Amino acid sequence: MRTLYRAFAQGSTSSVMAYVRERRLDRARLDLSGTRLTVSEVAARWQFADSSHFVKAYRKRFGTTPAADRHHLP
Repeated sequence: MRTLYRAFAQGSTSSVMAYVRERRLDRARLDLSGTRLTVSEVAARWQFADSSHFVKAYRKRFGTTPAADRHHLP
């Protein structure tokens, strides 16, 4: 595990946890566009504490809410 953290420290501007969070949000976005799961179900599926926490993180990453984005994603 230390090697992983060291690799991020040397070659990346983000932390391991930030990278993991970005990947979770990316996958959640795919779920919103490819499934009929509710925003709350997607939040739970990707291990966010609650839907409001998920919405806040999603808005910070993508600049829109999950519900609004769902209507505009292919």
